[in-house]
Amino acid sequence: MLRGACSLLLVCVLSGAAGDSHSPAQTAQDLERKVDRLEAPLGGQFRMSAAQALQARHPDLARHFVEVTLEQLKAGKDPNVSRGLVRALAEVAPADAIAILPSAAPASTQVLIGALAQSNHLEEALKLYRSALADGKVRVQAASPLIAQLAKQKPAAATQLFQESVASFSFDNLEPMDAWWLLSTAGMVASASPGAASDVCERVLSAASAPGYGEKSKSGLTAAFQVGATSVITSNSRDTVLLAAAGRLRALAPERLRKYQSILSRWDLSGTVTMRGLTTGARADAPGAKPAVADSTSADIQKSLSQFRGLPTDADRAKLALVTAAQVRSLPAGAAKLGLAQSLCNLSTEGDLGVEALTAVSSTLAQAIRETAADSEQWVELASLVRYEHLPKPYSDPALDAADSLLALRESLVQENGFTLTALDGKTYSLPGLRGRVVLLNFWATWCPPCRKEMPDLEKLYRLFGEKGLVVLAVSDEERDTVTGFLAKQNYTYPVLLDPGRNVHTAFAVEGIPKTFLFDREGNLAAMAIDMRTERQFLEMLKRAGLE
Repeated sequence: MLRGACSLLLVCVLSGAAGDSHSPAQTAQDLERKVDRLEAPLGGQFRMSAAQALQARHPDLARHFVEVTLEQLKAGKDPNVSRGLVRALAEVAPADAIAILPSAAPASTQVLIGALAQSNHLEEALKLYRSALADGKVRVQAASPLIAQLAKQKPAAATQLFQESVASFSFDNLEPMDAWWLLSTAGMVASASPGAASDVCERVLSAASAPGYGEKSKSGLTAAFQVGATSVITSNSRDTVLLAAAGRLRALAPERLRKYQSILSRWDLSGTVTMRGLTTGARADAPGAKPAVADSTSADIQKSLSQFRGLPTDADRAKLALVTAAQVRSLPAGAAKLGLAQSLCNLSTEGDLGVEALTAVSSTLAQAIRETAADSEQWVELASLVRYEHLPKPYSDPALDAADSLLALRESLVQENGFTLTALDGKTYSLPGLRGRVVLLNFWATWCPPCRKEMPDLEKLYRLFGEKGLVVLAVSDEERDTVTGFLAKQNYTYPVLLDPGRNVHTAFAVEGIPKTFLFDREGNLAAMAIDMRTERQFLEMLKRAGLE
């Protein structure tokens, strides 16, 4: 009954929508037909991803997907609400999310608070947080994303909420995980309120100075620090919290460290203290703790993944991808296997590893997805490999079909949205204004190694094909000074555009970089790249736009 109503509703929404078979309205209808074959909660995740994509230019279509999702939630058909669905609902329909999610899925309340804050619905997030905290539905730690966002926009409000949170902790019996949360949150308000942040850091430092601190806790913290020129790896919660608190306090109020000189004398704190990594988990010696089980295969895979970018050639990386894919496939089903498969995919699309390696990688991800209750985001990742790396479908599945239709919807919106951006030299570029030229639009950032690696090839193509009609445009969402400082050390001549509000990034659904869109001379989207490309791969893309 519900599915028939869904399809009928979308037909009504589309009745006045003009466009050919590739218009957002038509691709939305195709997506709905495919999502209709899926059970909740997966169907709801796809619908909300569609709503996010459609919201800016097609609010009526977006609202359709929201209403169907809400109907399922009210019917109790989606008890395990994914983080992605919560984030999407908070962004597109915050009032509806607040009205239904805390009652339909109690575990989603904390996620919703964070999603509301990150989508800039700060007042709604704060009200929900206070209400949920009073009702015992969330812990005080749910304030983290709120404090982080408020610190950027309303520093006084961030400090007030931080101080309210601090008041709820007992420093006489401070758990290591709570100590870490306080130190992390203090860093969020340090710029606006260094005094309040310093006070908390010192109180944490004082608590951790007690002999035997953390020994009765069920959870433990260990970390890797860089203390001046020395690397320090802690083996217990006390040392971890002491060093973290001392490092934070040294940056804020170094004079306050004097009274703790004896307890900190093992380390030379004259230099900066930087945490390189943190590990949390049950203490091996805690009462009732289960003995750790060594997973040598997973450790080998992690080691292989860490070596990926350091290999000299794509051929070397292809060989490692094949070996690693086989190792991942041998793991037992579960979230760990799926996570490793995704990590392998993310690394394997950087460059030109060839069809054999990429097919092995996509097949590995496909196996891990089928063995686990995967979210729509993971299905979309698999569909992206098939669609944009031009690989064979690993199998037929309604969820994979829905993911491919969602990608088609995003492409149609890219085509419809176009772009208008200003370059560093003040010149404005737009897709309609470049009609008659082949346009390569590349999203990048100065901090992104794969982005920097493909830039010389973009420059070479720009020089080689510029007279034949190629325009290369590189788009960054960073500050002007950051971009100009980086480019001052380079020799790139193609235009670099700024997208400070990330409006074009959002319109083009750019979440990971580098990402490239290629438009032909008529302004039609001819090809896409979801990661770093080599010169050969870029040349193949240009052929699809009629440029050889």
